[in-house]
Amino acid sequence: MEQLRDLAIRLAMDEPVGDDLPMAAAHALTRGVDSPSLRELAGLSKGQSREAVDLFRQAMDELGCPVPAMSGARLHLMREAAANLVAGRGDPEDLAHQIYWQACYSGMPELRAVGDRFLELYAGWGATYDQAEEAVAAMKAAAASVPSRQSSLSAVRDGDAG
Repeated sequence: MEQLRDLAIRLAMDEPVGDDLPMAAAHALTRGVDSPSLRELAGLSKGQSREAVDLFRQAMDELGCPVPAMSGARLHLMREAAANLVAGRGDPEDLAHQIYWQACYSGMPELRAVGDRFLELYAGWGATYDQAEEAVAAMKAAAASVPSRQSSLSAVRDGDAG
């Protein structure tokens, strides 16, 4: 299911995924994920991208995991980068930049404080490179406060996220 969710995020971000969808559907079926549209999608060939996208959207709805709007996809990517930063997976500078970027372009004014905090951390990285441990610790602390669910965005509005 994770591969299908990743494709849904990519689709929401307007990335071309149509040719990848039939094979992803076939793999999902072999792992026990099933829906009528997913079965139909698995039977399409690579050249049927438009039909594949429509069937994929329908299958994701049937599976209870609809393709998000672009703002929801950006929020997902921001959360994923924050989780990776907290867990120590990936380059802290790159992850901080990704959080900043996704927050700023999410179209959600309530994430502006998150974006501003990570811009500050990202921009300060070069100046504090001689104190890399402190910079990484500050980034991890800020990442830990990134909203983990849509409903927790009120914490950002109240200033608790940065």
